[in-house]
Formats: sequence, C-alpha cells, structure tokens
Amino acid sequence: MSLKEVQDRIRKKKKKRRRRVMLFLLFLIMISAGIAVTHAPFFDIQSVSVTGNDKIPSPLIERETDKLLGENILLLSMHETEGFFRKQPYFRHMKMKRIFPSTIEITIEEKKAEVNYYKDGVISLATREGVLLEIGANAVDGVTLTDEITLPELGENIYEAYPEKVKILEEFRYLQERNISDIRFTELDLRDMTNIRTYFKDLEVRLGYPDSLKEKLNTAINIISDGNLHGVKGYVDLSYVEKPVVFDETKVIEPTEDDELNEEAPENGDG
Repeated sequence: MSLKEVQDRIRKKKKKRRRRVMLFLLFLIMISAGIAVTHAPFFDIQSVSVTGNDKIPSPLIERETDKLLGENILLLSMHETEGFFRKQPYFRHMKMKRIFPSTIEITIEEKKAEVNYYKDGVISLATREGVLLEIGANAVDGVTLTDEITLPELGENIYEAYPEKVKILEEFRYLQERNISDIRFTELDLRDMTNIRTYFKDLEVRLGYPDSLKEKLNTAINIISDGNLHGVKGYVDLSYVEKPVVFDETKVIEPTEDDELNEEAPENGDG
C-alpha cells in the first residue's frame, strides 16, 4: 500500500468521525430545542373555540374544553375530549385545528332530528336512521312515526333489533324529501310490517308489505291527484300496486227505515 493510499484512508476516517460528531451535536440541539419548545409558556393553549353545536349545550362544552387550557399545543391529544363528545346523542363528527401559538378551533357536526315518535303524550326525536336523540321535545319537520316500541338509551337505535324497519324509515324519509308534489305524506305507521300505512289528510294509504315503496307512493300521489281525492275520507289500498283499491266513505249508502221494512215484508204480500 502506497503512502498516498494510507493518507486517503486516514482522511476518510477523519471525515466520517467529524460527520458523526456533527450528527450527534445536531441531535442534541434538536432535543434541547424540543424540550424548550414543549415547556415554553408561549405554546400553552390560551383559548378554545367551538362552533357547529346547536343541540349540544355550550356550557357543557365549555366545562370540557376548559380542561385544555394551559396544555402545550404541540403535545395536545384530543382523545379524551373526543370521547366526551361521542357520549352526546347529537354528536356525529368533530374536527380540530391548531392555530399557533396558543389557540384551538373545534368544529362540531351534529346529527339531525328528522323523526317524531309519540308515546304516552311525549314526543321523542330520532334521526332518519332511527338513532334516539331526545325525549320530551317539540316536533320537527320530517316523519311522524307510529309504532309500539320501548325506547332505548339516548344515542342508541330505536330499531336495533329490527333492521328492516330502519331501512323503511330511511327510504320513506328519502322519498319524502324528494316529493315535489303538493300531496305530502308525513306519517308512517310501522306497527304491522305486512300492512305499512301512511296518510294524506283523512285518507289512509295502505302500502302493504315494504316492497316497491317508491312505486306505491308515486301511485298514491297520482290516484289522489287524478281522482281529486283531497277531501276524501277513506283509504287507498296499494297492497297490490297493479290493482289499487279506493274506498270513499261518503259514497257508502246507509240503509233507510223504508228499506228495512221492505226487506221484512213477505214477497207475495200475504200476511
């Protein structure tokens, strides 16, 4: 091995040693900076703003978010706070944004009450998926549900054991929203899944089994509109949508006393 080769090898070793030393010093500087930053009061959270909540009470939220004040914004974990929100029946989703150096913005998305369920004179609200949101409330625009069920805890589904009813409730609400006619169906009776019913004023619409719901409701709208049944008291039976039946109570002829006497008289007139 020549002298030049030996010198080159020594230079390479020194260069590697200097690189290791520099990396080590850089690592120490980064650790020191990290410790300084995470312990600096400059990055302590001083304010938390929450928007998007309508049903979840603001004072309740404030008591929870006050716990975040004073924490380091870089080390903040929202796990506990998000767990608090998830316990609220109306909560659907949350998004957090750090605004340096010391502010947290939380945006809440809430579930929407679209179902009114009456029981014992009390209105309970639920989502279109059947999630129970509130007991003892004012009615909202949407579906008025008739059924015989025992209400679960808030935040749970009223039809947990009946997924087929969840599907019908969702579909009915979807079709209700997209109905552009002046004939509106607001009530849904799911007490008997072989004879599902809705109503238009005093007219009962019998839908039968939960198949072809869209077709049946469209047929009902056409029958009511074309037949001018806006003030009719009776029913439209669409159990078999191909053969609808319309019953109008005003067209039922009640027997008179003369009719009853004629029915009782002998045919030949003999006593």
